[in-house]
Formats: sequence, C-alpha cells, structure tokens
Amino acid sequence: MLADLLTALLRANLSAGVAILAAGALRGPVRRAFGAQAAYALWLIPALAAAAALAPPAAAPSLADPVLLQTGAAAGRAIRRGLDTQADLSALLAALWLAGAAFALAVLVRRQVRFLDGLGRLHAVGAGLYRAERPDVGPAVVGALRPRIVTPADFEARFTPPERDVILAHEARHLAVGDARINALAAALQCAFWFNPLVHLATRLMRIDQELACDAAVVRRFPGARRLYAEVLLKAQLAAQPLPLGCHWPAAGQHPLKERIAMLKSPLPARGRRLAGAVLVAALSVGGACAAWAAATPAAGLIAAPVWLQRPTGKDIQRVWPKGAEGQPGRATMTCRVDGEGRLARCKVVSQFPEAGGFGQAVLDLAPWFRMADRDPDGASVQGREVRIPVRFSP
Repeated sequence: MLADLLTALLRANLSAGVAILAAGALRGPVRRAFGAQAAYALWLIPALAAAAALAPPAAAPSLADPVLLQTGAAAGRAIRRGLDTQADLSALLAALWLAGAAFALAVLVRRQVRFLDGLGRLHAVGAGLYRAERPDVGPAVVGALRPRIVTPADFEARFTPPERDVILAHEARHLAVGDARINALAAALQCAFWFNPLVHLATRLMRIDQELACDAAVVRRFPGARRLYAEVLLKAQLAAQPLPLGCHWPAAGQHPLKERIAMLKSPLPARGRRLAGAVLVAALSVGGACAAWAAATPAAGLIAAPVWLQRPTGKDIQRVWPKGAEGQPGRATMTCRVDGEGRLARCKVVSQFPEAGGFGQAVLDLAPWFRMADRDPDGASVQGREVRIPVRFSP
C-alpha cells in the first residue's frame, strides 16, 4: 500500500513537472496572441496531467509464461528479508512525506492566521464587502470556502470614487470566477508536493497570470480607464504579508507591477481571437492529460522472463497439495493481475490436469507467495498487467 502511494506520488509529480515547464514556456506567447485569460487557463494543464497520471492504466498484454523453479528454504528466507527491507524503506519515505506535508500546512495556516489577525475587526459595509480596522491591508479577497472582499480602513479617503469602482470590480471578478478557491487548491497541492520546486514556481506564476487575467477583464469593462487603473495599481500596495487563501493586490516583489502595467498598454484581443485561445488551451489540456495517462500505462509487448522477488518454496507447494492426490503429479496454469507492489491479484485458473485433481485450487492458493519486481527487464512498469503462471506439481 505504501509503495503504491509513493509510486503514484512520484508519477503525478513527474507528469505535473513536465506540464509546468510547458505551461511556463507558453504563457508569454499565449498571452500576447490570445489574451491574459488564455494564459491563465494554461495552468489547467499541470493539474489535469497530474490527475491523469493517477488514473487507472489501460489493460496491457500478458507477460510471457514464467518457468516456476522451486527454491530452498534458505533462499526463501533471504528473499523475505529483502522484502522486509523494502517495506521499511517505503514506510520511512512515507513518514518523511507526511511530515513535510504537515509542516508545509502548518506554515500555510500560520501565514493565513497572521494576515487575518492583521486585519483587526471587520465591519460589514455591504453584501460580501467588509472594512478592516487597519489602513495598510487590502483591498483583497480573503478566505476560500466563503471568500469576501476586504478593503482598508482608509478606503474612501485614499481612493476617489472612480478608483474605488475599478478596485471593487477587480475583486468582484475574483469572486465571480472562483479564484479564491483555485488559490486554495494550489496551496493544498503545494503542501502535498512540498518537495517539488516546480509546483511552488507554478503557483507563483499562476497567481501572476490570475491577476493579469483579472486586470484584462476589468479593462474590458472600463475601456477608458486604463490610465486610472494603472495609477490605482501603484497606490494599492499590500503590506508584505503573504495571503495563502485569497486574492489580493500584491506587493511588487510577489506580482511584478511592471508586467501588469505593460499589459494595460497593449490592445485587448478581439472576441474571435479569445475564443481561438480558449480552444487552443482546451486542446493542450486534453492532449497533456492523454499524454500523462499514456506515459503511466504499462508499455506493450511481452517480456522473456518476469523478475520474481519471491516464489513459493517446495514446502509451500507441498502445503497446498490437493488432498487425495498425495504423491500424484499434476499441473495447473493461472492468470493474474500484478498490483503496484508486485503482488498477484484477481487470479483465475485457465487449465489444470487432471481435471478433477484439485490442482487448480492448489495453484490459486500459491498466489500470495508470489511477488514480482515493479519493472520488467526492459524497465517498463508491470502494474496492472497480467501474468500467466504454469505450475507443475511433481512428487
């Protein structure tokens, strides 16, 4: 079970890592050609690739028939000691991952609590709109399950009515498209994949593209307020407190203002080009997910000899010998699926001789004593594939 979990985690990280590099390389050209919303949507690709890598693989061709060799008791004990060592290593790695995820979650919660404490008492001033006690916090969308807009105490004094309109339109846009919940999901993935620097980089770039997409939506709504909007960006600087769960007008160190103001100077793409960008991103997302799923599917083709880590000993075979057939030879063949730990599952008898000798049930009883390496000699994964095992019962 632990080995399956670690294998799935590694597979998801590898798929997400490749997709993150692709999205990071495409975000600039896509933004220039199709708009900021299309660039923001590119970050669906890593999420879908990671999910696809965890999906059940397609059925693969059966492995070649292995020749069953009876092993002595001493060899059996050596194999079991090796398996115990592997289990200990899997448990250690799983404990390390859980400890890192718990620490990352504790840091995230601490940052969120510090930010919320810095707001002071909130005063409701409208539907979903709150005023903080301090003048140096916000405007921001705070929270994930029930996000709300929070403005600073000096909101009316610091900003003119037109400036307040674009600020509130910006935050309302975040609420409308669910950006706060997207950021919460990204924070959760950072905790789960705390060891992968590409996931942290992707979260930072995604939040930049999120703000750019929101900026573009507001400018489209207020086409004559580009200069005003740029001035508001310069005035509405958040203190250097991180906000993991929410959306905010961030400090220049976290979301470059230069990039946002440069976008305001560029013409917005026409509706047709935005639709083309949406189709392109959808195609890339589906293609990336399919590629990740295909990469996680076991490679086709038979192998000459499965790599067995454990097989039944002569004593194990003697233990399951059919009653009433003691001293009589027989044979049976079963097919089984291989799970993530190399164990056999869903075994079924395909042939036995003699037909009424009970050797079919005997070979099924031997299934728990088999264990295969997670890779074949060609390096392809055996998880989810079938193996055909003939067993000869010879007195």
